[in-house]
Amino acid sequence: MRKHRIWFRLGASVVIAGVIAGLAAAGLANNVFFGTQLRLSDALFPSGTADRGVVVVATEQASLNAVGQRWPWDRSVHARLIDQLHKDGAAWIGYDVTFSVPSTPKADDALAKSIAKAGNVILGESVEFPQTTPGDVLQPSREDGVVPAFAKGAAGFGHVNVFPDTDGVTRSLPPAIHTSTGALMPSLSMALYEKEIHATGPITVQPNGFEVGNKLVETGPAHLMDINYVNFPNAQIVPAYKVLDGTVDPGKLSGRIVLVGATAQGLQDYKVTPLDKSSGQPGVLVHATALNTMLAGAYIHDEGHATTVFVTGLMALAVALAVMFLWLWLSPFITIGLIAAFVAVVFRRFNDDYHVMNIVYPLIGAIVAYIASLAVKYFTEVRERRRVTHVFGRYVAPDVVQEVLSSPEAAMATLTGESRPLSILFADLRGFTAASEDAAPEEVVQALNVYLDAMTRAVLEERGTIDKFMGDCVMAFWGAPKDEPQHAMKAVRAAMRMQDHIDEAMGGDTAAHRLKVKGCGVGVATGPAVVGNIGSAERLDYTVIGDTVNTASRLCGVAGPGEIVCTSDTAYQVGLLDEHLRLSELPPLVVKGKAEPLKVFQVLREGQEAVEVREGEVTVAVEEKGHFEPEPAAPNGETQESPVKVAGYAPVEPLPEVRSGGGPTSE
Repeated sequence: MRKHRIWFRLGASVVIAGVIAGLAAAGLANNVFFGTQLRLSDALFPSGTADRGVVVVATEQASLNAVGQRWPWDRSVHARLIDQLHKDGAAWIGYDVTFSVPSTPKADDALAKSIAKAGNVILGESVEFPQTTPGDVLQPSREDGVVPAFAKGAAGFGHVNVFPDTDGVTRSLPPAIHTSTGALMPSLSMALYEKEIHATGPITVQPNGFEVGNKLVETGPAHLMDINYVNFPNAQIVPAYKVLDGTVDPGKLSGRIVLVGATAQGLQDYKVTPLDKSSGQPGVLVHATALNTMLAGAYIHDEGHATTVFVTGLMALAVALAVMFLWLWLSPFITIGLIAAFVAVVFRRFNDDYHVMNIVYPLIGAIVAYIASLAVKYFTEVRERRRVTHVFGRYVAPDVVQEVLSSPEAAMATLTGESRPLSILFADLRGFTAASEDAAPEEVVQALNVYLDAMTRAVLEERGTIDKFMGDCVMAFWGAPKDEPQHAMKAVRAAMRMQDHIDEAMGGDTAAHRLKVKGCGVGVATGPAVVGNIGSAERLDYTVIGDTVNTASRLCGVAGPGEIVCTSDTAYQVGLLDEHLRLSELPPLVVKGKAEPLKVFQVLREGQEAVEVREGEVTVAVEEKGHFEPEPAAPNGETQESPVKVAGYAPVEPLPEVRSGGGPTSE
């Protein structure tokens, strides 16, 4: 049975994990929870540090105040800014400010001259993308272009647009797009990257990105590059007014890649990013972060679907096994621990090689596995509980079964075996063998079932446990599996009920009546016995063993039809609990293996009279006798009675004086 349960739990765990893994595969194939995965993976950022070779020149509010002009600035201001950056040694200047229409001739001329003189300015160009999910290299639906006078002296061009996800968060941008002429235009960040690595030749499209020189800018199948967001320190963000004033620390801009862009909140060039979903970040910082991703080679890779399905199934299996095989109170802690360990692995994996593991499906898989395993365990245990109740209820009173099942810990000690005080009852039909010799087999079986039902009913009515049936004999006990302080009293009451039920069964025109048995003899003994599951690995029997059991069997053997014989221990306990119970002392009982005769008593039912005991008279226990055989007195004329002594028990105190045919007297 234990092996069966182990294999069932193991199989159920595997099935649960397999079903969850299959559902995860179907969900991934249909982009279920895709948005949730994006939002959860935002917590992985920031991932690293910003490249110190990248500097942002910010047109923040202080610079707007210092220049004294509303945005957009006069282009002569931009000309001065480019001149100063060139003077300070900027390696490349990326302009996240678009110049798509002419301004005043004087200002445009000044800016055109500054761009041409610097020779390292990458101008930004604004485009507009169609509102569709990209399937390949994007082609804009609108291009604003750059004023030709500025384009003539520029070192390059790059689009400044990003591609926000459906929730409005900017997590990626297209490193290159197709223009209306079919040529590839890089993004502002990729154009600066080309210059920094001294790439020559055209940009080429690869299945997993864009090749620039001998470098690959990695993307996904849609040719969008996930931006690996970092926090740019304040030391790498320089106010524009300081550049214009020439007050920037020497060497701060020399040899650096400089991106110029609007950062003032009122200029509305803010993008919602994983680092700031409330107010967003300036667009120039998004481009600077994209450039940093390329320079560091910190390309983000999403975990493949196959790996996600495997991890989900593994998480579900681990949780299911924990629920199935561990204590119920421990399984939620194991589940929480597994989830915490998985989240730690997710962060570690991202920090080590920028792999983004799917967070949604393994977490959902763990939770679903916990609930499903709990449900399976609950329903199987409920089914097992019902089965135990049904089977065990044939031996123990139903209310006792419920109490045992409601407090299994207390009963487990008994089930695993222990020595404890019990009261044992044996009941045997008298004359059944002789009466059944000439009866038809069907009639014998019908009569026996009636008698055994009467005996069993009496035991269960007094909340006893049926140990076994031995032909026409019944063995029962009290005090296990549930503790019962009054086990002796209940055993005696069951014996009396049994005699009444047998008398009823023998009356009327029934198969039991026609069989003509003489009655039922009952023996009850109280004392220590070992109770528990006893047997082999293939078969166990919940039973009791010990000297008390043998004694009860001997008492049953000497009890005549309709008689109840008990030990002095039993008589003493019931005499204390019920002074109206009529007890009659019998001749001492000589039992094989006992040094001295046992002091025994008969429980008198209504209409029964006490047996007269002659001095020195003893009874020899002979199995299946059904009556007492007086033996001669001892040679010295003394009685041989003595209190029964049982291992672990003190000698039984003398019983209160018992009146023949009456209850014990009270002092």
